[in-house]
Amino acid sequence: MKAIFSIFFFLIFNNLQAQTRPYSLFLIGDAGDNTEQNDVHKTLQKHLQNTVNGGVIFLGDNIYPRGLDGTKEAELKLLTQLHTLKDFKGDWYFIPGNHDWAKGRWKGYKNVIRQAKYINQYAQDSLHQPNTTHFLPEEGLPGPIVRDLGNIVLVFSDTDWWLHRPFFHKVGKNDSFENMEVAYFQRLDSILAITEKQGRKALFLSHHPIVNYGEHGFHKDKSWYFGLVNYTPFQFFGLLGVNRGLLSEMNQPRYRKLADKIYDVLEKHKNTIAVSGHEHNLQVIKRPNNLFLISGSGSKLTPLKREITQKDCLFNASKPGFMELIFEVDGKINLKVWGEKDEVLFEDKGVF
Repeated sequence: MKAIFSIFFFLIFNNLQAQTRPYSLFLIGDAGDNTEQNDVHKTLQKHLQNTVNGGVIFLGDNIYPRGLDGTKEAELKLLTQLHTLKDFKGDWYFIPGNHDWAKGRWKGYKNVIRQAKYINQYAQDSLHQPNTTHFLPEEGLPGPIVRDLGNIVLVFSDTDWWLHRPFFHKVGKNDSFENMEVAYFQRLDSILAITEKQGRKALFLSHHPIVNYGEHGFHKDKSWYFGLVNYTPFQFFGLLGVNRGLLSEMNQPRYRKLADKIYDVLEKHKNTIAVSGHEHNLQVIKRPNNLFLISGSGSKLTPLKREITQKDCLFNASKPGFMELIFEVDGKINLKVWGEKDEVLFEDKGVF
């Protein structure tokens, strides 16, 4: 309850910035599979250097395959993204993904903490930004963590906190799992309600999509073997982490339950854009109350093996790239999807 009041007073009494010029927010996910900058990184860097008022968010899976595990290769993969920030004076943040958590392995928690420290130290030493936190949420906790950008409120969540729970694996906690989960959803609902009342936009930021029509999404024809692992004696192997390769599939019951609970909260508030990576393609999904963006093709591609026919999917492509949300002074929000060669793959003026 104390935390909820803190959020309330922070959002109500914070000195809101008057937006006098457009604000561009770039969104790129799953960008950590190259030891040198690829074309997507280079195109993003070009845009950042030409952006006077804006920010960028790296949506998790910042280092493949097991996060910052102490190897030189892992460090170089992270640096390919950090180097895009050269000469950029705007806002920038990283969130963790399942590969940053070592994809369910027992060193995942340690690797997430190590990555957070590395990024914050880089901000201080190389970008001369002391005493700043750029990896959110912190300490392996689920959030939600708020960053206020004036007319825009960023809400950071670590969805892998729920999914990274194999037997014997340490996950950051400061209370029981049940109490932390209840507190999480109470805070999330309060943040979105207050932001909506103020007439501002909220961006819910997580690595795992809440709505997803790609390969990691929910598919009925895949349900049988997920049920086999989770609802039969084979569940024993799941507890030992043998099914870690399935933990980040939406058919996995834990993921499905989490996505449904978050969706129910988001759907109550008409001011929220949910942004994620994880799926290695680009999707724009518009529902009556919310906009769902998946921008996960920063360094990897997942072929769209299934034709996406849902009418609420405005755009989908298995192409390298990233997204740009442009918040205009009059409150209108425009969307651009950029390809690796600096071409516009999709544009929607007044998308939300």
